[in-house]
Amino acid sequence: MRDWLKAFRPASFRGVPFFVEAEEAEGGRRVAISPIAYSDLHVTEDMGGDVRRFSLSAYVAGDVADAAARNFTAALNAPGTATLILPMGGPVLVRVPRWSQSRERARAGYVGFEVEFVAAGLPSLPFAAVPGAFAIAGKIAAGVDMIASAAAFRMRDVAPGQAAPSALAAASAAVAMASVADAAEMPAETRPIIADQIATITRLLSEPVTQAGPIAAAIVSTVGAIADAASPTEATEAFAVAAAPSGTDVFAMVSAAAFAAGFCQALAAGDYISRQDARRARDRIAPVVDPVLEALSTGLDVAVSEWLSDIAATAASDLSAVAANRAPLVSVQTEISLPATALAFALYGDAGRAGELVQRNSVATPAAMPISFEAIAP
Repeated sequence: MRDWLKAFRPASFRGVPFFVEAEEAEGGRRVAISPIAYSDLHVTEDMGGDVRRFSLSAYVAGDVADAAARNFTAALNAPGTATLILPMGGPVLVRVPRWSQSRERARAGYVGFEVEFVAAGLPSLPFAAVPGAFAIAGKIAAGVDMIASAAAFRMRDVAPGQAAPSALAAASAAVAMASVADAAEMPAETRPIIADQIATITRLLSEPVTQAGPIAAAIVSTVGAIADAASPTEATEAFAVAAAPSGTDVFAMVSAAAFAAGFCQALAAGDYISRQDARRARDRIAPVVDPVLEALSTGLDVAVSEWLSDIAATAASDLSAVAANRAPLVSVQTEISLPATALAFALYGDAGRAGELVQRNSVATPAAMPISFEAIAP
């Protein structure tokens, strides 16, 4: 018989521990219902997943319950998203819209809380990105539970004494996430969030078999959070390096798949001025994603491969659409070397675009452009 007291995970929020009396979760699909006039039929349309909500009856208890309550209250009041570890559900990135606290004289040393959490969703930054990046962000988030289940299934028969390589692979994934976050110029306000999620992965490494699902979920959600907030140009390069498959261990494959998905999101979020720029970005997808798909074909569930393939196809389709709507690059020839400002005004009627010409052609001296250079067609 299963020992349920050992089956549940220690609950925490922002790393602050607490106890759970009751745990509730709700979700679903947003279904639009359209009645058909003069008919017994109607039309239903799936409008996407509804907001996932979690309600907890929580408490802290003991001789230092007053201090523990203050720590938990501070964690609940802190701004931004953070990792919530649920006893049954595992880690999830959330926000706290509401909480309440209660204390009774007859229960000294016990402080109760009623807390509402909502899944963190996307930060504000992706709304400024191209639609493809926004769609990919949603697909990454939607794949977290599926990948967690696939990882847990693969690890089910691994003996605890043989799990050291898996723990090492997960630790390597955490190190890679920290490196990518540093290289991708993460905003200062999001760095503590990423650090908190990486710390969650590190805490779970002591039990890589029983915590396989939560570890995999944390890897994917953390990479998604980095892709959401990072600078696209720097993130693209960092994700491309981190996505290279490093072995056939479960967590190595989860890490490679997550980084490849993040690469696709960062690539789609880039700003491509010319048709050729967008096409070159599209051509980068296969060299990064294909080796990961090949590694996944002998490892995780086929659903993970389908998930990554769908993300890559979305990025390729979006970049193709961007290319179709951008002006092409042309080669410009001049008789003599001219200043970039004069050339920008002659081409576009806007001397302010001189920097664009200088950057595209890697010119060291803007006052003396080469007599042959590339430019966006006027």
